[in-house]
Amino acid sequence: MDFLDKLSRKYGKYAIRDLMKYIIIGNGIIFLLEMITRIRISQLLSFDLNAILHGQIWRIITFVFIPDVTNIIFFFFMAYLYYSIGAALEDAWGTFKFNVYYFSGALFTMIGSSIFTLITGYSVETSAYYINLSLFLAYATLFPNVEFLLFYILPVKVKYLAFLDVAVLALSFIGTDLGTRILIAISLLNFLIFFGKFIKGAKPTATQKNFRKQKRELKKGDPIQVAFHKCSVCGKTELTDPDMDFRYCSSCNGNYEYCMDHLKNHEHKK
Repeated sequence: MDFLDKLSRKYGKYAIRDLMKYIIIGNGIIFLLEMITRIRISQLLSFDLNAILHGQIWRIITFVFIPDVTNIIFFFFMAYLYYSIGAALEDAWGTFKFNVYYFSGALFTMIGSSIFTLITGYSVETSAYYINLSLFLAYATLFPNVEFLLFYILPVKVKYLAFLDVAVLALSFIGTDLGTRILIAISLLNFLIFFGKFIKGAKPTATQKNFRKQKRELKKGDPIQVAFHKCSVCGKTELTDPDMDFRYCSSCNGNYEYCMDHLKNHEHKK
């Protein structure tokens, strides 16, 4: 998207690096609190238009931190999965575009939930379910041949899991009321906006250079490998150099990480 490229050059410095890391940390805090207290804290954090109109404005932000699962094993699987997907998308698109994709998904989810409430008259406690689904669909579109181990045993290409998700979503769309249909359609608008041309057969919207790089790194049949550390100067990660140590620079304005070769030999970000 040329428009996003222009915005990125102008406002990219305000984008949140490693956004999914903070989302997953928030998920973990809420999951842990609910497990310890046995209180459904998520009910106080979900997006609810009526509650927001009565002063609970924190719900505009906190709903994205609600975990989708209640089982601890599935939570760790979910956390690793969505962190891996988010990191791969951020690496392919760049931090700014990934921020736009995620936050536009959040915005459309809020709009869809609000329309649902206005049409049906019922409050709907909305979480980040559709945002996470849009992340998964984006990943499957960019990297369709990456394999996931279903139940940790059966290797399945991510594109087939995406087809299954879309089929289930279509059945839900057909068999539900008008308000829920609007919620589903609007919540996934960010995916349709980013990938509309790609679905029609045009080139994908990701930056072509980064997209080709990702396809080379994620070869057919290889499992997902996500680097948790990356040097902001040379791009070196613990995957490319397992013996290298990485540190954040306290003098840089932002979360910039460097390998030991560049920790004391780089231009500070202001």
